[in-house]
Amino acid sequence: MLIRTFALAAALSTVHAYAQGTEGPGMKEEAAPAVDSQSPDAKAAKELVQKYLTHVKAKKWAEAKKLLHPKTLEAIAERKKRLGKEDHPMAPWYHEKVDYWLKDFKLATARDVPLGAIVVETTEDNFQVEEKGLAEGEKGAYLVGKKDGKLLVVDKKRGETFTDQSIKLGYKGWFDKVEKLEKLEKKEDAPAE
Repeated sequence: MLIRTFALAAALSTVHAYAQGTEGPGMKEEAAPAVDSQSPDAKAAKELVQKYLTHVKAKKWAEAKKLLHPKTLEAIAERKKRLGKEDHPMAPWYHEKVDYWLKDFKLATARDVPLGAIVVETTEDNFQVEEKGLAEGEKGAYLVGKKDGKLLVVDKKRGETFTDQSIKLGYKGWFDKVEKLEKLEKKEDAPAE
């Protein structure tokens, strides 16, 4: 009887462990559409990410930093102060010494997202420092938005993308106000009658 109880407890805890980190209660992760937006801002965002990644690939850190959002630079400085290192997705100068560096990239799609921002998807080939080998075709997603009328690179995710909900919650106040889009988003978020 004791063995049967132990086996049942182990099985249940394993199922629970596999479920951790997936979906929260009542939350479904929205799938990012694979549609390539043709809006003027999306095209400009792709050009900006192209320019940014070209600087990163060439290890022109000062030029790359000029294309980053001021709050992103503050977040990097805060991590350095708190952790003693600039371990942030938008600090490739830190990662090139210890983790990886960009060898090549291809732009994929761009999509318009909440708050007037744009997500630009990429595939990247990164040289892995410790493994001394090339990881080809890694997915990347860059969040781009306007601050004081200027389009800037805000954040990056490796191996995943930004959801509309994560942008609404995590980047409030980072971008210039877009009145028309905000009214539309409020209507979409309103409960159906």
